[in-house]
Amino acid sequence: MSGLFKKFRKAAAVVIAAACVLTFSGCDEEEEEEIPMKTVAVTNLDGEIVTDDKGEPVMTEVPLETVARTDEEGNLVTDENGEQVYDYETLPEEPKTVWKVGFVYSGYVDDGATNGSFEVARAQLERSLGVDTCYVENVLVADFPDAVNTLQDEGCNIIVACSPKYGNSAAKEARSSSSTYYLAFGGDSQVGLMSSFGGELYQTASVCGLAAAHNTKSNTIGVIADPGEYNVYGVVDAFVLGAAEIWSAHTDVRVNWAWSSSKSEIEAAVDDLIAQGSDIIMSYMETDYAIRYASGKGVKVIGNCYDLPEVAPDNYITGFFFNFSTYLVDEVRSIINDNFESRIYEGDVASGMARLVSFGPDLMNGTEDICKTLYDYIKEGKAETFMGEIKNTDGKIMVEKGQIMNFANILKINWLVQGIRKMGTFTEIIDNPVGSDFSVHYDFKKEALESQNIRPEETTTAAPADSAAPEDDEPQAEIVE
Repeated sequence: MSGLFKKFRKAAAVVIAAACVLTFSGCDEEEEEEIPMKTVAVTNLDGEIVTDDKGEPVMTEVPLETVARTDEEGNLVTDENGEQVYDYETLPEEPKTVWKVGFVYSGYVDDGATNGSFEVARAQLERSLGVDTCYVENVLVADFPDAVNTLQDEGCNIIVACSPKYGNSAAKEARSSSSTYYLAFGGDSQVGLMSSFGGELYQTASVCGLAAAHNTKSNTIGVIADPGEYNVYGVVDAFVLGAAEIWSAHTDVRVNWAWSSSKSEIEAAVDDLIAQGSDIIMSYMETDYAIRYASGKGVKVIGNCYDLPEVAPDNYITGFFFNFSTYLVDEVRSIINDNFESRIYEGDVASGMARLVSFGPDLMNGTEDICKTLYDYIKEGKAETFMGEIKNTDGKIMVEKGQIMNFANILKINWLVQGIRKMGTFTEIIDNPVGSDFSVHYDFKKEALESQNIRPEETTTAAPADSAAPEDDEPQAEIVE
């Protein structure tokens, strides 16, 4: 047995040694060179490009082709063995995308208010990201596609729709777009290369209602609002609920509706509110004309107007506005850096999207203190504007006692709260409205934009981008934090 065992052991040793040789000999072999690939469109047997169900070309990866190396004189290059040397083909560099942002306004940039806030954001985009911007103004909803085509012809590949009226039109354009991005204010869609954005502006409107109730002497406050403004019922109701924090059951607010595009309607609506005894008027419109007109009548004013200190320096109390830069700078930066994700953005006081203007002159003692307290509570999540019990003007309970209405339902509000004693409608049907001439503008028409009232570090949330906003040392208007 011992002899047989010795033979078996020798045979096993030979097998193990051979296995080792085979195993380790592979380590001396050179690794196969990784072949670089390129992306090409798939073609059929007839050479036609194959497309998917969306009409987009089907792409695949194939190895790069090899080409014979030549010297500077065009002679073929060989190695030491006389073999021809080959190199992989050189692919042309992909052209760098030049980003350009086009804004579509339903009114004129000189109107101020909402459009004025967008102009601030447009200027901030140029300063922070170095992109070119332009705009088309006074665009009717039916003409939105033509405005987009105009801006695309101008080289724009990012479109900002600056009115809730454009939400559906922007979504329709986005569904058929493969290269143009759409950012729609007040929209509710996130399709393709489109995001929608808005926010809880009602939060700062409620603080303004508190300021109004604290400063009225006639105990009657007027509101003029455009029915087409973003979340108009939510903003107006929040203003009244803010006033009710002081007035309680004695709240007396009068509301008149008028279109932002009609100065005659605005004047009639404001005159009516003054005739009813309103010594303070809040304006929620796409234009600051109501603020200017009411202030000219000697009435104290509040409104969605970031530059109220310039619009009504002697008669403004405070104001509320959207800091659109908070969203737009980050979103455009994500597009540039190729990490855009379609979404619905909802900003608030805490994010810096919903803002409050500094307080005006000659106000009742304590105005700034009580308003700052409510503002801070809202910012810290300690105060809810739409907490029940809340009744509408007919006395029906809309929010049960102790319940809190969420933002999704606040956006759906189509009723006015108790405390509004009278409502008037001054809107008229306009036959054959005059729309845009589709001229493309690049200039900033408001001098206020030359000294931004929002510093770059205040306009962006956590930056997902490589590029940072440059420093800006120009004087800034005061903004309540």
